Amino acid sequence: MPTYIFCSVYYKTIFGFSTDVLSTFHYWAYTTVTGITGIILTVIIIIMYVFAQEYGRRHVFKAFWFTHNFYVLLYIFMILHGAGRLVQDALFPYFFLGPMVIFFLDKMISLSRNKVEISVKKAQILPSGVTNLVFKRPLNFDYKSGQWVRIACLDLGESEYHPFTLTSAPNEENLSLHIRAVGPWTTNIRRVYDPNNVVGNKFPKLYLDGPFGEGHQDWYRYPVSVLVGGGIGVTPFASILKDMVSKSRMKVKFPCQKVYFLWVTKTQKNFEWMTDIIREVESGDINGLVSVHIFITQFQQKFDFRTTMLYICERHFQKIAGQSLFTGLCATTHFGRPKFQDFLQTLAYEHEGVQQIGVFSCGPPPMTHNVENACTSLNKSEGTTYTHHYENF
Repeated sequence: MPTYIFCSVYYKTIFGFSTDVLSTFHYWAYTTVTGITGIILTVIIIIMYVFAQEYGRRHVFKAFWFTHNFYVLLYIFMILHGAGRLVQDALFPYFFLGPMVIFFLDKMISLSRNKVEISVKKAQILPSGVTNLVFKRPLNFDYKSGQWVRIACLDLGESEYHPFTLTSAPNEENLSLHIRAVGPWTTNIRRVYDPNNVVGNKFPKLYLDGPFGEGHQDWYRYPVSVLVGGGIGVTPFASILKDMVSKSRMKVKFPCQKVYFLWVTKTQKNFEWMTDIIREVESGDINGLVSVHIFITQFQQKFDFRTTMLYICERHFQKIAGQSLFTGLCATTHFGRPKFQDFLQTLAYEHEGVQQIGVFSCGPPPMTHNVENACTSLNKSEGTTYTHHYENF
């Protein structure tokens, strides 16, 4: 009853005449500016939300990107929504003005730099559906290891940008990306840059935008750092590992004395290119800064005779040849999922006197959650403190 009274009074105030007819919901929802724009805003938000889900981003990226740009309509109708002054004068435009100016300037800067054509120097079709692109580094392009960029292929649409983590180190002359074919666009990238499909090694040019993100830049601030990569989340560490070995080789002074890299993968064949990068890191790590541990989880539930023999052969081969039977690396290979709490606790005993250990994880949420739980549990007791930084992929 109070709602009807309010509606009737407000109706008299706005339109300046009296009536005994109470306004209905239909009137407020479908015949006023506030009601109509409210319905439109609800529809826009629902559409944007649906296509912003993981399935939409991965499988119908064009639809996601198209609906993502509805934010322009969202703000327009939001301003109109308050223009009806149903309750009070609209305040949103005043709050919106400042951020809009900053956003506009950012867009202008972005458009000015991402329209520069970049020549692709080299393309490789790698196993496991991975395409390696090496392209010219633009002038004044400064970035940190672990950062990501957005690229657009001119042959696949100048306005369709996709984000990828740089796998090159900041000291390298060229930029490189490792792109795994997991959707229509990345599959087309593999086809377009296949050397067998390119005449005269003239690869299609790229548009480049970035770099973005901070990466895991605090690793060198801790005496001991632990890097944990799982799934596609291992990609940022490719750049970071090469960067830290390069700094160590050039005798750049930083507090970090030891780095442990834990690579959690179902099988090393999923990311064979990462094996090549680790091999490159091992050959360049003359100061023994990095210790690599590979956890292969495909044998997690297979405690049969075959798995037992594989484990025995792996350990025997590691002792004799000093490298893994599976990967050919000097890195220690483990079977099963890592017990993060036990591993981190061992480091505290191995590095006595170290007050703080930095832990950096990147991968699927369940993995980063397990690392967080391990750090939280260990921090409850006195002694070494574990500081966890994570990013979900």
